[in-house]
Amino acid sequence: MWKRPVVGLMLLGLAEAVIPPGPFFGFEDRVDAEVGRGPDDGNLQTFPTTQAATVLAETLPLDHFGNYPGTFENRYWVLGQFYQPGSPVFIYDSGEGNAEPNVQSRLVSQTSFFRQIVQEFNGIGILWEHRYYGASSHVNISRTTPMEEFRWLNTAQALADIPAFANNFTLSNFSSIDLTPASTPWVFIGGSYPGIRAALVRKKYPETIFASFASSAPVQAQIDMSVYFDQIYGGLNALGFKNCTNDIVAAIKYIDDQLSKADTAAAIKKQYLGVGADNNSNEGFAEALTYIYNSWQSYQVEGTLASMRLFCDWISTNPETGAVSGEEGWAKSKGAKFTSDRWATWPQFGALVNYYAPTSCAGYYGNSTVGSPNCRLDDPSSSPAVISWAYQYCSEWGFFHSTNLGPNQIVSSYNSLKYQQDICNRQFPQGISSGLLPQQPGVDKINQEYGGWGIRPSNVFFSGGEFDPWRTLSLLSEESWAPKGVKLTQDIPEEGVSTATDEVFGYLLKGASHCFDFQTTWSDGANSRNIFTTALKKWLGNFKKKTN
Repeated sequence: MWKRPVVGLMLLGLAEAVIPPGPFFGFEDRVDAEVGRGPDDGNLQTFPTTQAATVLAETLPLDHFGNYPGTFENRYWVLGQFYQPGSPVFIYDSGEGNAEPNVQSRLVSQTSFFRQIVQEFNGIGILWEHRYYGASSHVNISRTTPMEEFRWLNTAQALADIPAFANNFTLSNFSSIDLTPASTPWVFIGGSYPGIRAALVRKKYPETIFASFASSAPVQAQIDMSVYFDQIYGGLNALGFKNCTNDIVAAIKYIDDQLSKADTAAAIKKQYLGVGADNNSNEGFAEALTYIYNSWQSYQVEGTLASMRLFCDWISTNPETGAVSGEEGWAKSKGAKFTSDRWATWPQFGALVNYYAPTSCAGYYGNSTVGSPNCRLDDPSSSPAVISWAYQYCSEWGFFHSTNLGPNQIVSSYNSLKYQQDICNRQFPQGISSGLLPQQPGVDKINQEYGGWGIRPSNVFFSGGEFDPWRTLSLLSEESWAPKGVKLTQDIPEEGVSTATDEVFGYLLKGASHCFDFQTTWSDGANSRNIFTTALKKWLGNFKKKTN
């Protein structure tokens, strides 16, 4: 679930997005990883393409549950070239971002897993844009958007958009066919936040959505998601980067010690980010240090010119001799200041912060692109998608990426839960006083309404990656505070029959991270997708019996 639009630092080889502080689903990084954006440039790879998708819009009510008369235009794209009468309608939910980048990756590219499923089932493919994102909003989203305009941005209203749309769906070239859920099975597919929606929409509207594929879906709302960084720590170790994690842990302790004293706090901020960085809060600086991890969930150690592999190679190398540290790292023999200095001098770090913040900090090497660098790390975001997503996690879902205190701590202690809440308060200064935002995210209400870890809608397949940080709040979680004794099974349930609370129909991709089964280049992804399509074929037989 993430952060977002436009800086376009091709140095980093990342999506063109601005991703400030807050819970990170990584919408653009997800899109890039899934379509195969090259690790050494910012461009999409060239794909074989066929017929382009058609963009349309549906007029929907802002308020499905009250009397407010306002409406908005919800964008969607349709791929209909494979359709044969009686086949399903597949809806791919784009989630918390502009859906347009997904047109290429989901509907047009022949390497798209979604297009392949649509073609296999002779179905219709729909790419759906979430309300308040892209062009699917009744108001322009900015830092000055009045708080009352956000009152219709919530889980319940966004879910209700789906039946309101599906129950009136027609296509001009298939005008004689009833494509609504009354006569045609609708299948919802999503990963990450859209994966949550895939599960929730089947639970809430089973008469509309016949089946769902929920990949990397953290269905348990939770304020404290410090465990996000524990997953990265464990994944790095499993991939052979124990020397790197040892040095990061040591560097963080050193940095926190420096931040605890006013004079050394100013010095270390300037060392890392250059002139003006010392004016930032300790907390804002601590958040900026976490940006080295942002590519993990989509790429693990690969994928960009600011990748974890390149960072770890840098911090683990002695610049004087070229020697690479053993498993214990350098801090044990050379001291934690050595490892902190290596971090500060990593050439990509300043650009990485400027990309995600966004800022124009000069960095260690003084490489600012402007005469008077803006290095204000605590400023609220101006990105429409970031603002909308912030409203969602600040009001309902939480997912605060605070420090993972303990022996595996790879995040500064100053990146606290309080600071994560402060991000919400700075972004929406009138939020709490207006009564539209709670004092803290309403996670208990969300879990009570939709089930959290207890959700077991029928005809839903759940998948996740072994090292995906979001697995920790999914039905595949093995955390100490997650439900115990839950068995993961690939035995296909009967159509319309929910699994028991101690069983989940799903698949764990070994060695994988976030939404990796949506990447056709990840070998184990095919196993996950095949389980879903096999189940869907079984379930669809029952749908036809009901409607014949």
